[in-house]
Amino acid sequence: MPESSRPDHQDGKSGGSSRYEAEKPKGKTEGPDEIEARIRRRRAALADTLDELAVRVHPKTIVGDVRTRALSAVDRRAGQAYIAVNRTVTGARTGLVTRDGSPRPERLIPIALVAVGVVGLLVLGARRRRR
Repeated sequence: MPESSRPDHQDGKSGGSSRYEAEKPKGKTEGPDEIEARIRRRRAALADTLDELAVRVHPKTIVGDVRTRALSAVDRRAGQAYIAVNRTVTGARTGLVTRDGSPRPERLIPIALVAVGVVGLLVLGARRRRR
C-alpha cells in the first residue's frame, strides 16, 4: 500500500506526525480516555489493513487475478490475429477484384487453373494408392 494512503501518515511523508496525533489540541496532554480512543482508532485501521491484505493474498483472489491477466492476453492476441487476417483478406481481395467489385479475369483464371491442377493431382494420387 503506498504511504500516501496509509492511515498512519499525513501527506505521504514518513516520520511526520500521524493524523491521530494531529487530532489532539496543541499544548495539551492527552488523558487516558483520549489515548484509549486513539488506540481503538489505530486498531480499527490496522484491522482494515489486515483484512485487505488477507483478501489480496487469498488463493481465490490470486487465481482470479491470473485468470484475468490470461484472458486479457488471449483477447489481445485474438485481436492481433483478426487484424492480420483482415489485412491479408483485404490485400487478396484488392488483387482479385477491381474497385467497383467486378472480378479480374486476368488474375482469377491462373489461380483457378492451379487449383484444378492441384485437385487433379490429388485425385490421381488417391487412385494409384488404391491399386
